[in-house]
Amino acid sequence: MQGTPKPIPWPRIVADCKRALSVAGRQQLGLFAIEGFRLLQRALASGTPLAHTLIGETDHKEPSPQLQHLLQELASLNYPVTCVPDDVLAMLTEGRTFGSVLALAKIPPAPSLEPLLEGWKKQSGRKKLLVLESMMDPGNVGALLRTAHALGVDAVVALRGADPFHPRAARTSMGSIFRIPVIRLESTQHLLQALRENHVLTIGAATEAATLLPDATFGRKDVALFVGNEGKGLSPQLRGALDQLVAIPMSSAIDSFSVNAATAVILYALTHTTPPQVPLHS
Repeated sequence: MQGTPKPIPWPRIVADCKRALSVAGRQQLGLFAIEGFRLLQRALASGTPLAHTLIGETDHKEPSPQLQHLLQELASLNYPVTCVPDDVLAMLTEGRTFGSVLALAKIPPAPSLEPLLEGWKKQSGRKKLLVLESMMDPGNVGALLRTAHALGVDAVVALRGADPFHPRAARTSMGSIFRIPVIRLESTQHLLQALRENHVLTIGAATEAATLLPDATFGRKDVALFVGNEGKGLSPQLRGALDQLVAIPMSSAIDSFSVNAATAVILYALTHTTPPQVPLHS
């Protein structure tokens, strides 16, 4: 008969938390770091499995009502909680004050692109894919995940660029990282070919596009919206390969929206524009 597993010493867990700060470390562990009460609560609400949870020693001794509730929920799910010195937790969170708790969560398995698109054909209503090309700031990636979630996007593709499971991306997603499928791809050609084969309309956001968003028509097809790098926008390869490029009318006193604002505006139009009654032919 096996005995109760020995608790893992906190220095080993802290070492894994540090490893989870890098893409390679996250891939090796299959884990990503989440911090603060709200993010941990949203991970639990989504059913995302946790590998480790760290609590600062002071708050562990005298937990707030919010922390008490969280500890009870973790205990009900048989998730172990490890107490660490306050200065160790502060080092891991870089002094942020979202709550004296940090956990390592399992990275959810990414869906395969082709089966995902194939499955859309059996579903009613327009399906939406958001493609982030070479996005460099993890904070922007997280904010875009939240925007995509809010506007009913069915999956997000990170085409190169920052890792959506970077700690800052997870924080700024405000829990949407647990709710929306994320696919990481390196090949632009592979993505475009799969979208064409599944008759998905491809749209790019570009400030210099000849078609303004209010004048654009999207038909009834499923849609993939492409947004580009924060500084350079979409690559020339994509600009020439997409079905449509659209621009958002704006004041002449500024040259562009933020990438998150532009994405929100276009997704809103895709979500709430009434398509023509006669379907477009593929």
